Amino acid sequence: MVLGVAGSSPVSYPKFLTMQKITYTINNQETGFIHWGIAEHFDELRGKTFKISEMDAAQVEKINDLSLTAKILLSAVAGAVMQHLMDKGVDFELMFNTGVFEVN
Repeated sequence: MVLGVAGSSPVSYPKFLTMQKITYTINNQETGFIHWGIAEHFDELRGKTFKISEMDAAQVEKINDLSLTAKILLSAVAGAVMQHLMDKGVDFELMFNTGVFEVN
């Protein structure tokens, strides 16, 4: 992966530092994705779908099949997805009532 700023020399990062793709769906219609976090830390979350409405701390804590580290990461990912959707102007109520996301 090569990143750079216009007018500067590109900076190379090792391939293992790739970002994780998170896809989301709102109201069974609007879909999109963000890239977030280092992909190597997402193994426990990969392939699972989560409801935005179930991402408060008390509900995440009750998930039995995730380690504490994965729960913390899940909370952070949920926050990033919600912020992205708010920045796009998605209705707050619609986001919470119908929003889901998946770690790919």
